[in-house]
Amino acid sequence: MDRLYFIVNPVSGSGEGMRRFSLVRGILEKRGVEYGFCFSEYPGHAVKLAKAAIDAGETRLVAVGGDGTLNEVASVVKDYTGIKLGVLPFGTGNDFARGIGLPEDDEGLVNVLTGGKSRLIDAGMAGDGFFINVAGFGFDVDVVRYTEKYKRRLNGMLPYMLGILQSLIYLSRTEAEIVTDSGETFNVTVTLLSACNGTRFAGGINLAPLADYSDGLMDICILKKISRLRFLYLLPKYMKGKHLKYKNEFLYFKAKSVKVKTLTHSLMECDGEIKGETPAEFRVLSGAIDFMIGE
Repeated sequence: MDRLYFIVNPVSGSGEGMRRFSLVRGILEKRGVEYGFCFSEYPGHAVKLAKAAIDAGETRLVAVGGDGTLNEVASVVKDYTGIKLGVLPFGTGNDFARGIGLPEDDEGLVNVLTGGKSRLIDAGMAGDGFFINVAGFGFDVDVVRYTEKYKRRLNGMLPYMLGILQSLIYLSRTEAEIVTDSGETFNVTVTLLSACNGTRFAGGINLAPLADYSDGLMDICILKKISRLRFLYLLPKYMKGKHLKYKNEFLYFKAKSVKVKTLTHSLMECDGEIKGETPAEFRVLSGAIDFMIGE
């Protein structure tokens, strides 16, 4: 087996990621697994580290951190053949790993990385922004912005919950025209639009319960214009993936691509990072990543 090469975000999980990575190293050494590692030093650094690692001959890269670190490494891996990607989900939200069903314990994660099994999974583009889990605009961008503010001083799921509540207070909407690759057109007032490869975002919200990482399609979830009171009623159902039956409020479909124009320019997020703005095309990258999935 080729050695594992870890690209580590040392500040992930407010430092908890470094502690767990030390434990993983101990497991690897006990098992005699060959590995190397490096540390990212600033946002975007993992992209450069991943390119350098592949150029140096590494073929099994593992992102150690949250969804942002995984996004950076995956954005490089997608451009190469013969490279496998894994993750140690040691960030705050870890939505991708939760959605794809990775174990949560260190021994289980090591078993995945050393088990020799992988599968091709999709990724996506939102304009020029890459995503492996979820991209979108509207309410989810507000959640990202406010959550980042709270994550500077709070740990766990509390920053996400406070981010959701503050986003609800300043609930914004925009008129949008959405055209799918099949030519279907929707004109709708959008509170939130998410293009989903994975099932979850924002610390576990199950916004795309029908999403499949390997079907060559994105799941598009659109929350229409609703009142704050109605939003509060639907929020628990939205978080648990029970919202699809509310067809007056939610529009949900699968597509290879959608083109979106909005009345006002709206910022977009890709895997929890602000990247670009509308108008934009969301499109799937089918089978872009050879992902280590274990058994």
